[in-house]
Amino acid sequence: MRRKTALVLLAASAAASAQEATNTPAATQPSQGKWTLREKFQYVRSGAQPDGAVAGTEKVLANTIVSYGLAREWSLTLDWTALAAFDDRDAGGSDREYGLYDPAVSLKWRPFQWDLGPVDSVRLAFIGGLELPLGTGEFSSHSWDPFAGAVFTAILGRHGFNAATQYKFNTGSGAAIGRAGDTGDDALRYDLAYLFRLSPSAYTADTTAATYLTFEVNGLYETGGDHEVIVGPGLLYEARRFALEATLGLPLIRDVDHRQRTNLVLTAGVRFLF
Repeated sequence: MRRKTALVLLAASAAASAQEATNTPAATQPSQGKWTLREKFQYVRSGAQPDGAVAGTEKVLANTIVSYGLAREWSLTLDWTALAAFDDRDAGGSDREYGLYDPAVSLKWRPFQWDLGPVDSVRLAFIGGLELPLGTGEFSSHSWDPFAGAVFTAILGRHGFNAATQYKFNTGSGAAIGRAGDTGDDALRYDLAYLFRLSPSAYTADTTAATYLTFEVNGLYETGGDHEVIVGPGLLYEARRFALEATLGLPLIRDVDHRQRTNLVLTAGVRFLF
């Protein structure tokens, strides 16, 4: 009986500690001395540039996120994205560009964790970091840009909720081409996610994985006036050592004048815990 109870608690706590939607941060992190590797691949289709020179753009992005647990409440993360962009010119023809966006290094501190049961948990974390001007060519903002934010997570039975906000100070006068939040203005991100555990309906000693239906709201407001919100459903499969994810993103608000508007975002990803 004791062995069965321990196995149930292990399976439940593993799922609760990792529950995170694809595009919305969660107040979770790797245990001390543990690593997580996350690879996300995105297809993004955007509309015309404000100056009319480009009729539309398609991008393929490969986002690598590596996190390390420094202590029970602290973790360190490196986030870097490579991309290929394909522009359709109004005058005819197309351009191809390849490069790297500026990487971001951040610290996460989780001062509050209230575990209500084997699965149920409420957590609050704070994030601070810096974007480094190490991108290639025009894909870099060429400035050192600090950011700070907070993340709230609640796991209640089969339901999960994540809410996050982050403010980035763009310190330079330059702007990275085509990247939301890098137009030269300060940027406020806000994200909401709901997760429903499709299976299992309840954890048992035999539970090794869980499947979730997700829905996310991802917003970005820039102090120059641009405001865009992307919404959409997704699926998440979490095992003890890896996870698979996929989402569809569609525009809800597109009040954008200083860069291209987003028309479609498709994301697929995989995560590993070491």
